[in-house]
Amino acid sequence: MGREGRRAGSNNPEGEEDRQSSAADPENPESMDEEVESPGTSQTTFRNGSDSADSSQDATNGDGGGISIRDRLQTESSGGVFANKDLVRSDTIIDEDRIVGRDDQLGRVVDNLKPVLQNEGIPDMLLSGPSGTGKSLIIHAVCKQIVELCESQGKTFGVISINCEGPKTADRAVYRLVKAAADDLGVDPGVPQTGVSTDQKLERLYELMREYYDGVIFILDEIDMLEGPYQEAEYNSLIYQLSRARKLADFDGPISLTTITNYADFMKDLNSRAQSSYNPDDIFFDDYDATQLRSILKHRRDAFKPESLADDVVPLVAAFGSQTHGDARKAIDLLRWAGELAERRGADTVTETDVREAQEKYTENRKLRHISGISTQKKLSIYAVAATANYAREHPEWIPAGPAFKTYQFIADTMDADQYSRETFVNHVTEQSTYGVLDFERRGKGRGRGVHMYFSLSEDPETIMETIREDSRFEDLAHEEATISAVVRERLKQFRSKN
Repeated sequence: MGREGRRAGSNNPEGEEDRQSSAADPENPESMDEEVESPGTSQTTFRNGSDSADSSQDATNGDGGGISIRDRLQTESSGGVFANKDLVRSDTIIDEDRIVGRDDQLGRVVDNLKPVLQNEGIPDMLLSGPSGTGKSLIIHAVCKQIVELCESQGKTFGVISINCEGPKTADRAVYRLVKAAADDLGVDPGVPQTGVSTDQKLERLYELMREYYDGVIFILDEIDMLEGPYQEAEYNSLIYQLSRARKLADFDGPISLTTITNYADFMKDLNSRAQSSYNPDDIFFDDYDATQLRSILKHRRDAFKPESLADDVVPLVAAFGSQTHGDARKAIDLLRWAGELAERRGADTVTETDVREAQEKYTENRKLRHISGISTQKKLSIYAVAATANYAREHPEWIPAGPAFKTYQFIADTMDADQYSRETFVNHVTEQSTYGVLDFERRGKGRGRGVHMYFSLSEDPETIMETIREDSRFEDLAHEEATISAVVRERLKQFRSKN
């Protein structure tokens, strides 16, 4: 496949700079592998043929003997269950015959992008729904086919895709779009990451489009994560610019802007300028049920060698997956982790025991690890809810959003952090329901008394607070317990007196 096929099929279109290290994270199954500790006396510089090189490759075991690191790396495993491990990696772009339970969504994406083959205009799209429901999978699978068909017609269709969780600001996101296009085309980005304006970076992006592409689709995954440090989320600016790119770039070919988000009401948060220029086909992806998950996993059985999966493995993985919001990505990862555990013990069959052990490792502190990785403002919002639950005298199961927001404002002021609106605060908190951190509901208080939002945490509030305080930006809040407690109780008292 040519340059364009590699672009659509890339598992890391943003390049090496976007890779982040991970530790003990079940989303990153390699972190489940055992750790190898280097002895304190080992030298870190290896030289071929030298005595120090040999000694530096030996790690002393408990019996006083040595294990050659090189020999261990080069020795094949005594067991083996995988035939094509990439098929059970959730970020692998798969063939259309492996896409299950998404006929309606797949059909709409195909119909939207098909006109590009006739050099006709294509609409913008918004793919929304919970994590692991096939949004990224389908858009990239369709784009892969579009790229190949365009290539057969002598045309170049550019798939310029980034994940917005990393950049945080519109300026950085624009640079990553430039770099994604430049890396795909094998040219220099032409602009530095810092030291030039966002407008200059956009102009370089438009220049690349005019020179190399006959059509372009921008894919902004996790778009709601592009918040920035200011009151108004920075995805507004980026959406406004890219949805007008055909005019701004003086580009003759078709262009689509596709945004992907877990947040079903994302469009409501756009400012008026972004809403006026971005009118996407909104395609919703609902959760997979156990039957659909089982079918998805069966379509990836050939990732394993024949007869290497016990009969009860796929149904059990599907059952566990349906319990975690119908997330196919996690179900596929769970199947792979079970296989890795089987291989680690030298087995040639994956069993129910491997699945249960993999699931146990996944669920262990999963929610708390998720909280550790969210943005500062989201941590601040969740901390305020946890503090309200923790310091309330009667420790209620359901926390009213009003007092929690007042607590958020006080804590933000204490930290000298930006304060967002109540609507944004509520959005930050309710978003966490997707990850099982909490539940929320709206309750009417009777005629003329309005409707109030309530939150219920699924983890111990004090544990949540301790987890967030591991972030150095929050650690000083441990010294403000008395003050925050007083604020919480006063705000709850005021709320109850009015309601």
